[in-house]
Amino acid sequence: MRRKLTLLLAIVLSIYSCKNDCQHIEKVINVQNSDLSKLKNRAIENLDSSQWNKELLKQDIELYSKYSEIFEQYPLNNYAFPVADYDYAVYSKPFTIEYGSYIFKGIQVGEYINPDSDSIVTKMTLIILTNENQVEPETFVSSRNFPYLTAEGTFNLPMQNFDWVFQATPDGYSSLFFSMKLFDLRFGQTIVIYPKKDKSFLYEQFEVTPDHYSKFEDYTINVMKNKKNLIRLKQLQ
Repeated sequence: MRRKLTLLLAIVLSIYSCKNDCQHIEKVINVQNSDLSKLKNRAIENLDSSQWNKELLKQDIELYSKYSEIFEQYPLNNYAFPVADYDYAVYSKPFTIEYGSYIFKGIQVGEYINPDSDSIVTKMTLIILTNENQVEPETFVSSRNFPYLTAEGTFNLPMQNFDWVFQATPDGYSSLFFSMKLFDLRFGQTIVIYPKKDKSFLYEQFEVTPDHYSKFEDYTINVMKNKKNLIRLKQLQ
């Protein structure tokens, strides 16, 4: 009798668990469909010429005309194109890390929580071993693909010129193309590049971001002292 009750209880729990799992899966699918529907509506808005922000387009055309030589130096030339109205603010910050005898240059890319806020959400941090204080990353972050975040840039080193292109989608997927190496940033938003004298490069990916720290310096110290980073530096010798 007791064995029958135990078996019955197990069956009931199994059915209950299955029901909860099914409800969870259904909820996830509904959320995904809702997000996809919003993105589709945004795509339709961008195709509708009656919703284009003509003042913004005119501004972009004038900006390109004035700074075309600068835009042409980026991996993707930034010609103007029309989009529907949006409310979005992007963020980027170059920085330098001096670690012992090594000099790293980096760029932090993200977005403001809202255009009136000082709080940012980091989407990608790219760090390159340059050993040159004069090297400065050139970066262009665009809000025109809202709600997607896009950015591109260059690192012009004495022996190598590195180009990169970045994109992040609202569903959390983001990627970085660095000199034809694709990084899926779902597995770590911090990328460190280690150029070699033979013009190849090593790399590392870390699952930390500046947003995890109250001070940016604490973030950089964590990355530099990470065992994986130390291994890569030894491999350069």
